[in-house]
Amino acid sequence: MKLFYVTDIHGAEVCFRKFFAAIREYKVDVALLLGDLSGKVTVPIQKNRDTYTCTLLGSNIVARNETELAKVEMRIANLGYYSYVASPGEVEELYQNPEKNDEVFQKLIIERLQRWMQVADEKVRESKARLYIGAGNDDPFPIDPVLDSSERVTNMNERLVDIDGYEVITTAFSNPTPWNTPRECSEEELGNKIEELAKLITKMETAIFNFHVPPYGTLLDNAPELRDLQPVAGSFINVGSTAVTKAIEKHQPLLGLHGHIHESKAAQKIGRTLCVNPGSEYSDGILHGVTVTLENGKIKNYIFTSG
Repeated sequence: MKLFYVTDIHGAEVCFRKFFAAIREYKVDVALLLGDLSGKVTVPIQKNRDTYTCTLLGSNIVARNETELAKVEMRIANLGYYSYVASPGEVEELYQNPEKNDEVFQKLIIERLQRWMQVADEKVRESKARLYIGAGNDDPFPIDPVLDSSERVTNMNERLVDIDGYEVITTAFSNPTPWNTPRECSEEELGNKIEELAKLITKMETAIFNFHVPPYGTLLDNAPELRDLQPVAGSFINVGSTAVTKAIEKHQPLLGLHGHIHESKAAQKIGRTLCVNPGSEYSDGILHGVTVTLENGKIKNYIFTSG
C-alpha cells in the first residue's frame, strides 16, 4: 500500500489543488490530508462605486472591474487567506468589532471547507485512491460536521480507522502554544487522550499514530524561539509534545505521522517507530508531503515530496 501524507495547508487553494495532482502523479492507494485545514486571516475588500480596494501583504491593491477582482481573490485564496467583499461601513465594522470579525472569519472557513469537501468527493469518484481528512489544533470545532459530511472521504479525527489492516489513531490536539488555538490542552490531558485512543488498537506493531503535534525533543519539533510573539533571530527550540514522545516510546507503533511545526521537515526513529513531519510552505504555494510504502506490516520505504 502506497500512502501519501500532507498536513498544514492552512486554507491555501493552490496547495489543495496540488494535493489531488500529486495523488495522480504518485499513483498512491491512500491519501491523507490532515491537520490545520483552516486559513489564518480575512482580507476585507472594500467595494467602492467603481473599484474594489484592499491591503494585502502591506500593499494597497485596486481592482477596477469584476475580472480584476476575481484575480485578486484568487491570489488571496492561494495564500490561504479569505477575501470578504463589503461596503466601506462593513469593512470598518470588521476592524472595529472583533466579534463580527470572528463571525465572518468562521463563516468563510466553513464555506471553503464545504467546497473543498465537494471537490474531494468528485476527485475520489474519479480516482481509485481512498481519501482521509482531519483537523489540527488551528481548526475551529464547527468544521467537524463539514468533515463528517462526505460518504467518500473519511474524517479521522479522534477515532480509530482501519486502512487495509493498519490501525490508525488520530488526534488534532496539541500541547499549549503561544497562540491560544482552538484545539490545545495540557500535556497531561493530551496524554490521556492518546491513551484512550491507544486502547482501541489490537495490533500495535502495525499501528499508525497520526498526531498533529510532533514528539518533543526530536528533529520534527524545532521552531523559532519567540520573544513577545516575535522570532528571535537564529534561535530554534523544541516545542513538540512530551506526551506524544512518551506514547511513542511506550507503544512503539509502526509509523508516526506529524505536522504542526512547518520548519521541521524531518524523519526520525524513536525506537522501532519511524516518525515523519513533511513540513509546510503553504503561503508560498509549495505542497510538501511524504509517500510511505507499506508491505507485509512493515515500512518498505518513504520519500519526502515537494512541488
